[in-house]
Amino acid sequence: MSTLAVAGLSVGGQGIAGAQPGDQAGARYVSLGDSFTSGPSYDPLGGCPQLPYTWPKQFAQQWGLGGDWFDASCSGAVVDGRGTNTFGQQIQAAAGAMGPRTELVTIQFAGNETYGGAGRSAAWSVGTCVLDFVNGCNDAADPAAVRPDAITGPELARRLTAGDSGDIIGRIRSQAPNARIAIVGYPTVLPRDTSVCLPINGLEVPDFQPRAAYARLVLDRIESAQRAAAASLGVDFWSLKGATAGHDACQPLGQRWITRIGDFHEHVLPFHPTQDGYGAQARALTGYRAG
Repeated sequence: MSTLAVAGLSVGGQGIAGAQPGDQAGARYVSLGDSFTSGPSYDPLGGCPQLPYTWPKQFAQQWGLGGDWFDASCSGAVVDGRGTNTFGQQIQAAAGAMGPRTELVTIQFAGNETYGGAGRSAAWSVGTCVLDFVNGCNDAADPAAVRPDAITGPELARRLTAGDSGDIIGRIRSQAPNARIAIVGYPTVLPRDTSVCLPINGLEVPDFQPRAAYARLVLDRIESAQRAAAASLGVDFWSLKGATAGHDACQPLGQRWITRIGDFHEHVLPFHPTQDGYGAQARALTGYRAG
């Protein structure tokens, strides 16, 4: 797992999509998110390009929305943090697309955030740890790495209501008063054990990093914090873990829904959903919407 890859919960992009902002009645669906939503891409000029088969696009198609939706998701986006690619900017971009007609707003976030005074994001911390062959990845040797115990529901709830991006939940409720709001979790990225695989020179190395307990812990803490934050804020939490279990990055080609180094047939960075993976997530979220 490369640092760039896991920063894959991290790398740069701007919302495009069906409905255009400007109609005060709003689009029926609005998506906010990071690179797991938009697809990992980078525009040095500050735009947010999106892949054509991401889960919001497939989800909107399965819903039958036509062009009646808007996707403001952006690779590398953070809630707490300033500069480019923030959820505050996404809310601003989507403001004209939210209105009384809006039925659903989804938010996928947390991997790009720093926690516990760390200088690194969660994604960066996991990536550098996995590549630490000397110390392993049962604990993060980097003193600037994220502390797993700092990833909590109350902290994520605070960021969504009083973080650097302002009161995201409050703005959604104000601008789209009839909308269901759902925090969307991340898919299953790593296997259930504490090893991480990687191909080297075309050969499979199943225990490339056999000491990866920290990586698993950070990802698990993010999921549990998202769930707790959603409960405290009175919004839905839509987990993708169950729907994507058994399709992590260490599964064989054709079975894995998460890319890894060497998957050149996919148009995304390692440790992001494959095209099939995005489709599976869209189907799972369609089930939540109908539920």
